[in-house]
Amino acid sequence: MENFTPIVFQQARDFSQKLNITFEFIRQNFWPLVKSLLFIAGPVILIGSLLTGSLYAGYLNSITAMRTNPNSFFEFIASVNTWAQGGAAVIFIFISGAAVVSVVYSYMNEYNERRNNQIETDAVWKRVRACFGQMLLSFFLFFLMFIAGYALIVTAVIGVMRLSALLGILLGIAAFIFVIYSIIPLSMVFAVQAFEKAGFAKAAGRCFVLAKGKWWSTFGLIFITSMVQSMMASVFFIPWYANFIVTSLHSLEGPAIQNPSLISQLINNVFIVLYFVASFVLYAIPLIAIAFQYFNLMELKEARGLMSRIESM
Repeated sequence: MENFTPIVFQQARDFSQKLNITFEFIRQNFWPLVKSLLFIAGPVILIGSLLTGSLYAGYLNSITAMRTNPNSFFEFIASVNTWAQGGAAVIFIFISGAAVVSVVYSYMNEYNERRNNQIETDAVWKRVRACFGQMLLSFFLFFLMFIAGYALIVTAVIGVMRLSALLGILLGIAAFIFVIYSIIPLSMVFAVQAFEKAGFAKAAGRCFVLAKGKWWSTFGLIFITSMVQSMMASVFFIPWYANFIVTSLHSLEGPAIQNPSLISQLINNVFIVLYFVASFVLYAIPLIAIAFQYFNLMELKEARGLMSRIESM
């Protein structure tokens, strides 16, 4: 608690200030936040990572085995086990994503109320239980929107291309731009739901109102923090890559091309799982940045924080 200054959420900030306050919040709350993520979201993240890592390792092994069995990749794709594992992985990825969002924004709500960083995992867990179902539903609705939008765009492009290839290409480009334009404001939908207790439809509409005129700053903040998250997560992929190279070189030194040993496959699986777990945990970085962008936009357009301070005076 020494030299601790609580961060004011409802405050207008420029671009650099939003980046600085994101990492200042992480610095202040690193261990309590990571502890909450590992204890609350960690179990489902681990299961999802194990399923995804096993699926990815199976894919790589099937590619490697094509040197001795040309049909290995097609056998992997056609396997019932592959599809069952893939379906389970998708389900747990959805649950993991909703869990991470719930933990991060529940923690921020608790911090904002207490005005300190002495936050117990139990307090975060109580908030997570209250909002997790809503976040999971929002993830599912996002998925449905993506599938429906993709199907609609593909159908429209194919239909137009039958009349004119040029018009079809232009329609495809326009649809892509529209999707990117829509995704950036909608990235704040979970923050709006968490801090305003709004439903998905209301939160989605509010995102576009808040982001109006501030699309580029929102995009830039998401892009930079996502790059930071990606680069930090990639560090956990280096051991897998190093082991893969060593294994490949070792197999080439033998009298014939060899498949990876059981121990090598086990090591690769461990490293892949570690990478996926780290990626989910580090996803907190862009989530926190998006939350501060939400508060920044809300302050610029509605001045709630300023009005609250005036009333308190």
